[in-house]
Amino acid sequence: MKRFPNWLKIVLAAFAVLFVLGAIFGKAPEPKPAAVAAPAPTTTASSSTPPAPVTYTIGSVTDAATVVVNGTDGTSKTVRVLGVTAPVVTTGCYSAESLAWATTTLSGKAVTLGAETAQGIAVTLAGGQDYAALAIQRGYLKYATDAALPALAAAETAAKLATSGLWGPPCNGTIDVPAPTPTPTPTPTPEPVVTKAPPVAPPVRTTEREPTPEPDSSAYYKNCAAAKAAGAAPLHRGEPGYRAGLDRDGDGVACES
Repeated sequence: MKRFPNWLKIVLAAFAVLFVLGAIFGKAPEPKPAAVAAPAPTTTASSSTPPAPVTYTIGSVTDAATVVVNGTDGTSKTVRVLGVTAPVVTTGCYSAESLAWATTTLSGKAVTLGAETAQGIAVTLAGGQDYAALAIQRGYLKYATDAALPALAAAETAAKLATSGLWGPPCNGTIDVPAPTPTPTPTPTPEPVVTKAPPVAPPVRTTEREPTPEPDSSAYYKNCAAAKAAGAAPLHRGEPGYRAGLDRDGDGVACES
């Protein structure tokens, strides 16, 4: 009879012992999973107060389209007004009038700022009036067409029709060059007034002989020979030394020859 190796005998014996133990003690209980504690609910503090909105006041006016605003949060920034073009300061036509009006209208006033865009920021006055529309309508600013804002375009059309501000002379809508120098109008030289003299009535001819003037007694010539010797001949009527006695033909000339 064939014999089993020792190692096989040992293995079989071990399995036999395990079988007996399993039959005696039964199936071992499976371990229960450990209970996991639920995370505590997190709560968000609802007692925090939202920050107050920032309001702005005009600090200074650079030109009618550029202003510096001061915020209630302590900030300060330069704002380019949306949709407008201002006259060039000091050199542009109507620049002085535009800047003066903007300074009076905005300085120290509370304003509301719109959303910031590449073309600028809308500025609304305290009464709800859009600043850009008001300035264009009164002829202090021009409409910037790249803003594509129909309300501002309509305001400029009204200003042109009314020739308001910069749309009137001497600018006539041109704001990037100085105002043209007016050409002096030559003053016409008045023509001399010619006063016509009243017509002179022709002398009335009469057939009466003019009275013979009295002979001048300051000179006396006895005869024409004496007059000629004195170098006074001929003698005309009215001259010293003339007398009718020396005028033979009575033509008013004595001692003719």
